[in-house]
Amino acid sequence: MSKSSGKQMSINIIASIVSFAVTIGINFFLTPYLVKELGSDAYGFIGLANNFVQYGTIITMALNSISGRFISISYHKGEVDKASRIFSSVLVADLFLAAVILIISAILTGYLDIFLNIPDELITTVKITFGITFLTFVVSTVTAIFTTAAFVKNRLDINSVRDIISNLLKAAIVVILFTLFPAQLYYVALATLGSGLFLLFANITVKKKILPEVKVDIRTFDIKVVKSLLASGVWLSLSQLCHVLMTGFDLLICNLTLGTGLMGLLSIAKTVPNSIGNLTVTLGSVFTPHFTILYAKQKINELVEEAKFTTKIMSFILIVPFAGFIAFGNQFYTLWQPTKSPAEIQLIQIMSVLTCITFLCASQTQSLMMLNTVCNKLKLPVFVNLAIGVGSLAIVLIAVNTTDLGVYFIAGTSSILMGLRSLIFVPMYAAHILGRKVTTFYPTIIRGWITFAIMLVLFLIVNNIFALNSWISLLAVCIGVGIIGYIISLPLLFKKDELLKLKNKVTTKLKRR
Repeated sequence: MSKSSGKQMSINIIASIVSFAVTIGINFFLTPYLVKELGSDAYGFIGLANNFVQYGTIITMALNSISGRFISISYHKGEVDKASRIFSSVLVADLFLAAVILIISAILTGYLDIFLNIPDELITTVKITFGITFLTFVVSTVTAIFTTAAFVKNRLDINSVRDIISNLLKAAIVVILFTLFPAQLYYVALATLGSGLFLLFANITVKKKILPEVKVDIRTFDIKVVKSLLASGVWLSLSQLCHVLMTGFDLLICNLTLGTGLMGLLSIAKTVPNSIGNLTVTLGSVFTPHFTILYAKQKINELVEEAKFTTKIMSFILIVPFAGFIAFGNQFYTLWQPTKSPAEIQLIQIMSVLTCITFLCASQTQSLMMLNTVCNKLKLPVFVNLAIGVGSLAIVLIAVNTTDLGVYFIAGTSSILMGLRSLIFVPMYAAHILGRKVTTFYPTIIRGWITFAIMLVLFLIVNNIFALNSWISLLAVCIGVGIIGYIISLPLLFKKDELLKLKNKVTTKLKRR
């Protein structure tokens, strides 16, 4: 890795972590307040509305998820005119999709109470919440193509800074609305729409500033370009369909079969794991621009080594938080959700750990998964995901109708199956498409799991020693064991020569200062 690309990747990682910290901070303060003011039943509909947006992304992902890859390759090959034509064609297609989605979502919102289990007193506010959430999705559809500018230039730190500002704006709007007016469920959706509009203008501005060479001209719209992108992107749409089958129906199934009460508890249980999971996906995406550049230049050997090293970086960043959350989760939820009974806290903690499984496994292989898009090898992963999604949905539907453990199956079935996919299929397929032995990435992954096991045992021991019944004691212990965990993780994850390189980089930067 060159010094400039290494420096930029470091900036991207730091910015992504800061963005995650801001997001988790907002959720930390906002979730218990909303549960207290609105009730857990109502809170569950916020997560359910966002799940419906996941269904919509099945349509938009075909274009927007793959366009960055093709624009980046064309740009770095010096084919700027081709990159401009792709950009403009996708923008026109996105505008058309946004109009169609707007019409469909308006009809869907009007008849929402027909197919959802909504308490009578919440029907109006739930409809408003869904309507605003759908409108935000329409805005994000128009925004999507402009985010490729940061991808092409390997400046994902810009996107992270943008996300930080948008999250702070969202939090400010929520605080203002809940302070000045009586509590309403749709205030969160309104705040999200406000941050979405900010992102729209911010992304357009960023594109003009860092990627002016790629021109926007709707007259260059080329239906052949759209068809070509759809031919590749349809596999990512199918992959999103698989993701929806595995995770997007959990709150909906819970609503229709187990009631709004358990749906609310499941929504609470998914809040923290999903935030960590979003960090996992974001960190995996951080490396994708560099991977794409190496692939465009056909530097496959260097790409393989980078993929190995990024797996270690992700393990180092994520293992300690996952181990800490699992070990200290019960105390955290007891303090975070004081209105819940001990039985409800235990239920939330179990569902949270089950939800964490998929993200924990993905923390070892998420960057490897990005190679599917980089190499445009998407068909087999989609079929594997589809099989898992259909199987997971079938198991859940059977469980909720035949056992008393339905909510655990909803939370855990897809998580476990997706975790197994991350550990077995993803590293083997990544090695295959790069033309290497299927065991190429397993030594690194095994080191990661050994490190996680050591961290978890250490944290559980500490948890049994200290009485953590206040935020001060919990934070003090978590910070202390977290620092120790990161120190122990370094020699467990990285080889001596890798540690020496890291030490030299840090020493060099300190001397420059």
